[in-house]
Amino acid sequence: MTDPPVNAPVKELASAPASARAAMERATLVATLAVAALLGLFAMNDMPVGIFKDDGHYLILSRALALGDGYRYTNLPGAPAAAHFPPGFPLLLAPLWWVVPRFPSNVVFFKLVNVALLPVAALAVRSFARRVGGLSVLASSILALASIATVPLILFNGIVFSETAFVAVLYAALMMAERMVSQPASTRTRAVLCGLVLGSLALLRSLGLAALPALLVALAVRRRGRDAAWVLCGAFVLLVPWQLWAVLHGHDVPASIAGDYGSYTGWLVDSYRAGGAPFAAAVLRENVLGLQTPLKLVGLGDASRWARAAAGVSMIVLLGAGMRVLWRRAPVSVLMLVPYGLALLVWPFPPDRFLWPLWPLLLLAGVLGVRAFDRGEGGSLRLRLPARVVAGSLVVLLLAWHVRTWPTKNWELLGRGYSRMGAAVASLASALPADELVASDMDAMVYLYARRPAVPLLALTAEEHVRTRSDEELAAQLAGVLQSYHPHWVLVAEPESLRAVQVLARRKRLRFVGGDTSGVLLYAVLP
Repeated sequence: MTDPPVNAPVKELASAPASARAAMERATLVATLAVAALLGLFAMNDMPVGIFKDDGHYLILSRALALGDGYRYTNLPGAPAAAHFPPGFPLLLAPLWWVVPRFPSNVVFFKLVNVALLPVAALAVRSFARRVGGLSVLASSILALASIATVPLILFNGIVFSETAFVAVLYAALMMAERMVSQPASTRTRAVLCGLVLGSLALLRSLGLAALPALLVALAVRRRGRDAAWVLCGAFVLLVPWQLWAVLHGHDVPASIAGDYGSYTGWLVDSYRAGGAPFAAAVLRENVLGLQTPLKLVGLGDASRWARAAAGVSMIVLLGAGMRVLWRRAPVSVLMLVPYGLALLVWPFPPDRFLWPLWPLLLLAGVLGVRAFDRGEGGSLRLRLPARVVAGSLVVLLLAWHVRTWPTKNWELLGRGYSRMGAAVASLASALPADELVASDMDAMVYLYARRPAVPLLALTAEEHVRTRSDEELAAQLAGVLQSYHPHWVLVAEPESLRAVQVLARRKRLRFVGGDTSGVLLYAVLP
């Protein structure tokens, strides 16, 4: 059985008149946009910006761009150039500083950006599922809403993170790339435009770069080198300036804070060079375990090993069948999973945050897998009933877990705890002299809310992903921050930071000054 070409009209409601099909199209479109907007409002919260670090950095960078300071970390002494995050999301946020410049009263407007982007993301997923996946308008709308209503995506949408924007651009870019591959040739303008879109995707999230080689390989296999060259030219217009900037400024900050402020590439290379093969094996083991996170969404995160194994194998079988269908319909999307998946396995960080933008694609693959078994493709007709039972069970478990979880909004519990600590950190920092540097594990909060220059205490390290570091190792990293920046004060809120602070206090490097009832402690740095 062959699939229709990409973007071919889906034969739905064939017996109905054209007016009925148009009405269904309009109704499902409006419903998708409306429900997505309501989900965005549901995801909003009153938590401060900066408690998750990345959200605070996005605001710091966007403010610097808006004020004409350049792409720089103005919270750090010397305002070094920013090479950690690609500039796409800060550029998107920057105009809001011109419209509503007063902080923190403008925080609600920054959170509304993701509320506005969620319907755009839903529309992109819906269009991808329909035009590339071949689903009906109703099925594609349901899949789009199911994707964005999943708890992790709802969680990220309520924080000033780039995930929602990335999802919107990812599926629009993939749809454009698949359309280009499905045609025998492309105009130069269209190829360059496709390259520009793929370049902008990589400027939102670094892993978005995986889509570019996927398209180039798909075009090369079809002997369309000219089209591939023009795509590459379009992508390079955006990617080359950013890569040159990152190379030139990737080491503008000391190694002790590179995990939060330095270049991703340099940080990763240094980590693997130092850790060698044992470190690589440990990262691979941790990340393979981390990729089991979707089992939590069906309530099996704490189930027995056999139950998790059975559910995992069932998911893999359905996804495998769906990927076979997608390979014929959407080769670029499938090829993209190769570099993207490799990055998930080798990156020394929990992989779930990078996994969730792929969630709509995985759901689509699951639907197509069930359809493939249902049609008996590849001689699998005898597996029709088991496939239906497995898929139905997974859907019921997914819905049941979300029905229990949505009313409680318990995904906000961690953020609520951080909010209390962040408020205490900002309050204590506000009482300090305005020109004295503060080191804190909530440095973005100190800068944004207390208007004090701030550096981090313990920036992210690759080693902490695979093992618990000793007090001496933590103290050595903190000592490196003190030696590099010579802060006057240390504000500590998190247990790991406290372990490092206590070691240096015993060595007479720090002196306890006071604290807050929330557990935030203030230390003075001794000469």
